[in-house]
Amino acid sequence: RITSPRQTTSYRMVRVAVVAAALLPCALAFTASPATRLPMQLRASSACSRGSGLVMQQQRDNGESKDQYKARLAASVPMAAVLSQIMMPVQDAMASGGKYGLLEGKAAAMMHPVSMITLFFFTLFTGYQGLQWRTVRTLGDDLKPLSDELKSLQAVAVPEGGSPNPKISTLQAEVDEITLKRKDLIAGDFKNKHFMAASSLLALGVTFSIEGGCDTYLRAGKLFPGPHLFAGAGITVLWAVAASLVPRMQKGDDLARSMHIAINTVILGLFAWQVPTGIEITLKVLEKTPWVPVMVDAVAK
Repeated sequence: RITSPRQTTSYRMVRVAVVAAALLPCALAFTASPATRLPMQLRASSACSRGSGLVMQQQRDNGESKDQYKARLAASVPMAAVLSQIMMPVQDAMASGGKYGLLEGKAAAMMHPVSMITLFFFTLFTGYQGLQWRTVRTLGDDLKPLSDELKSLQAVAVPEGGSPNPKISTLQAEVDEITLKRKDLIAGDFKNKHFMAASSLLALGVTFSIEGGCDTYLRAGKLFPGPHLFAGAGITVLWAVAASLVPRMQKGDDLARSMHIAINTVILGLFAWQVPTGIEITLKVLEKTPWVPVMVDAVAK
């Protein structure tokens, strides 16, 4: 906590030193040549009068095209990105919207589409694991009556000189086949794998669905109600509902299991239905959102 004028002065000196050290790797952008010179304007602001320091803003040369300006800034962009998150007084001038810095940039905006397309395929994988575990249970249900029938036929005494019931060999082959298949599936440990994958899907899905809305609000100052937003909200709710059925499923409730499968089928359908609108939104982000928001603000001026 800064409580004295001396501490305030020292704090300002530290900030200026950090700025200077950070800009040293960008020295090529400050050469005397007009084609490569990177002018900087240090201007006082109302924030400065309140002791929050200087506001640094990059300027564009007269007659310089946008492509030339962006190329000239390329050397300074990485360090500017760091500064936009470290030096709070500078951050206000580095976001096109004003105050969120790189959170308004393309990197943050792309987190949602990249994570969601990954989760879409992860949903398919998780569903596959769940169906494999369901197959283990259904094979066990199919095996029991066949085994009982086989035992009853084998218990029947064969008359002397007679031949065993031909159905015994058929049933035995069927029982052996199901037993071997079930054994292989059990060795795959699909029950635990599905539980762990589904838990990760729930946590990551809810996190990045909320992150998508927050990112849109940070960049645009509002949300855009529409099919993509409503489908995403529905998927998030259905994730929670599907997870709430797990305790009853663990107790052997077949209705809960059927509902769980049905809900996740709806989730997968909504997920797939969202893909076209998600691609459309992503293309707009790639087109209109800069990697470092300071560029948009500086080019506009």
